[in-house]
Amino acid sequence: MKNSDYFRCFEIISKHSHVYLDNVLEKYGLNHCYRVYIKKIYENPGISRDVLKNYTHVHPSNTTRAIDYLAEHGFIEKKVNELDKRICNLYPLDKLKDVYNDLINCENEWISKITNGFNDEELEEFSRLLNKSQELSSDVIHGGKNGSN
Repeated sequence: MKNSDYFRCFEIISKHSHVYLDNVLEKYGLNHCYRVYIKKIYENPGISRDVLKNYTHVHPSNTTRAIDYLAEHGFIEKKVNELDKRICNLYPLDKLKDVYNDLINCENEWISKITNGFNDEELEEFSRLLNKSQELSSDVIHGGKNGSN
């Protein structure tokens, strides 16, 4: 496979993943861009805005916009930290539970669909190689051990 074919596959799978997720989240007024925020806040109640910002790998202004949207629409609560007023902690509200459950179901369905017909060995190898590629891409972009920085 040529390098351009790899890029094309990455792009198509990513685009289709977003469309699939958008169809599920649309009823909540959300889209795939909120996925990481929904998961991290729901799974880590009280996570600080800064920790979340570092995890998302997106521009801080986008993180702030997403957090503000989720708060304004009743999915999360923002609380200023009592010990350090510069820190904002984020807590899931009841409304976020349904979104989270639908999101997890959607992810599981999607992975099942795009690995349909894979045997156990192929699934394990696919997972291993994806994780390795993700680590390498992070190293390149964020200057890790395999990066160019």
